[in-house]
Amino acid sequence: MPVWQSIVVFTVAFIVTYAMVPVSKRIAFAIGAIDFPGDRRVNDKIIPRAGGIALYAGFIAGCLALLICIKFFDWPFEDLYSVRGVDYVQLFLGVTIVFVVGLIDDVSPLSPRTKLAGQIVAAVVICLSGVTVGSVRWVFTGEYITFGWLDYPITIIYFLIFMNAINLIDGLDGLAAGIVAIVSCGLMYLVHARGSITLFMFCIMIVAVCLAFLRYNFHPASIFMGDSGSLFLGTLLAVLSVTGIARSQGIAVFIVPLVIAGVPVLDTGTAIIRRIREGKRIDEADMEHVHHRMMTYGMSHSNTVLILYAITAVLAFTGCFMSSFTGLRRWVVIGVLGAAVFLVIWRMNLFGPVLQHYYRRRDKAEPRRDANMDLEEE
Repeated sequence: MPVWQSIVVFTVAFIVTYAMVPVSKRIAFAIGAIDFPGDRRVNDKIIPRAGGIALYAGFIAGCLALLICIKFFDWPFEDLYSVRGVDYVQLFLGVTIVFVVGLIDDVSPLSPRTKLAGQIVAAVVICLSGVTVGSVRWVFTGEYITFGWLDYPITIIYFLIFMNAINLIDGLDGLAAGIVAIVSCGLMYLVHARGSITLFMFCIMIVAVCLAFLRYNFHPASIFMGDSGSLFLGTLLAVLSVTGIARSQGIAVFIVPLVIAGVPVLDTGTAIIRRIREGKRIDEADMEHVHHRMMTYGMSHSNTVLILYAITAVLAFTGCFMSSFTGLRRWVVIGVLGAAVFLVIWRMNLFGPVLQHYYRRRDKAEPRRDANMDLEEE
């Protein structure tokens, strides 16, 4: 596909997201999707948290632009690696469900069980659309192993990992959006190597909406993406990694997307283990995430974010590099990465005690009243 066609799709997704952020702010204040300062918050003022609306709108605009250009302007669009058997309407429905679940949670926090149930429903709908792992190639014999009835459970768990990894890493201004953009660049390289123009364009759209959103979300942020944004982006990454990389690949390649998304995945894994060790619920919030740890060591807000960007970029490069290796060399790289992960966990004490912090809940009427007062003062 010519470069200019990629530029068109990128530009549409970027402009629509950029234009929709101010609209998202007004919607957030109107529906009460407000983030108040508190014990677990780095913001010191009221900030709207429905930025996912802009991200969702920008991505959908990019998809529509692509479809219009294919249908009416005869864009050549033949996938060398065809995404066979995928019902795109049903896939869109599943992605929309997870966006709506996140938006509802932005307005009025859902119980952990209800929120997880919504994520599982969305994941099941996406699986039914034809996006599943399917099979992997066994490393020793080279034969393909079909998961059978385990295909859906494995894929759903894979989706939940990405959804919640992006959701949990969204703790500092610009952190989640920047990391998702970098991860998408890594996935873009891998799907392009496999010849999938469809998935390549989807990666371009994700990068575009994240960069546009960062204009308002980088420190000091004037809007947060909220759960509507983080769950939406996490789902898109999961769909890309399953469809473009994990499906019908070797077991070692299966973990490449997890390596590329190493920062949020590591943070999620250590958070779950840490809370289990302390006898807490795995969904109980704390201030022991990797970005919080870095700030307690004296790093500034912006420097912490930039360092995590750099680490993600290194992991993305390593994941892409690792995908070109076979046999022993690939497993050596995996072993080195494993040792590096252990060192990070040990040095930063990510399995350490959980600090008790309480988020100040307010009723739905108060956020609207305070938000309007703040707007009037500005």
